[in-house]
Amino acid sequence: MNFKKSLLIGAATLGFSMSAMASPVNVGGVTWDPDQTLAFPSLADFVANGTIFETGAVSAGDIVTGRGQVTQINSAVPNTGSFCPGCELTFTFSMELAADFVGVPNLALGGVDGTFAFKDLNIKFFVDHSPEFDGTMASAADGNLWLELVLNPSNLLTGTGIALGSGSDQGTGSGVLDVIGGLAMGNFDTNTQAAGGDLTLTSSFQPTDGAPGLLNGTFDLKGNSIPEPSGLALMGLGLLAFGSLARRKS
Repeated sequence: MNFKKSLLIGAATLGFSMSAMASPVNVGGVTWDPDQTLAFPSLADFVANGTIFETGAVSAGDIVTGRGQVTQINSAVPNTGSFCPGCELTFTFSMELAADFVGVPNLALGGVDGTFAFKDLNIKFFVDHSPEFDGTMASAADGNLWLELVLNPSNLLTGTGIALGSGSDQGTGSGVLDVIGGLAMGNFDTNTQAAGGDLTLTSSFQPTDGAPGLLNGTFDLKGNSIPEPSGLALMGLGLLAFGSLARRKS
């Protein structure tokens, strides 16, 4: 095989494998299509949304724990039956309040209107093929570890809110996350977000009626995803390298 033919075959093979990357991805029963319109490919090809329940914090050092469920992936409406047919994708998390809330006292509700910062955030997503999430920590941690995330070392989870630390807290926060484990680690370890992070998280929180001290809200998790390295891609790269080497020898 001469080097020109090697280069042509290698380029074609690599191109085919790259085009295949746009096909739906399935990891552990969780499926998403990077080309789906609502994934906004120019910004991110993976967008997950869902619900959160979490405890509150009052002062620096307090540990917040929480759990929740992913209700939609690359969709404007809940689509669990499409992205996880016969299964559920849930998560648990914990984080530490890095410093006392900064702001002004809220005389009506208590607490502080101002800013917050959390550190040591750890999130674990679980895929469970016996759906049974009932809002508890135990049901959220049931299944196989699908993805584990921590805060990117360059930032904290920060945001603003009102009545922070009062039990009637409400507000929004955001942070950049790094992937450190799980079945889907190879699909999200892309370093394409700010500061070389893998995924960007934004969330909201508010009081939960009838459950003092328990907050609820929503989250958005977005980033870029890739399939596991394919044999076709590796073959294409190999043929390109072979062709280049043959050219240099000639």
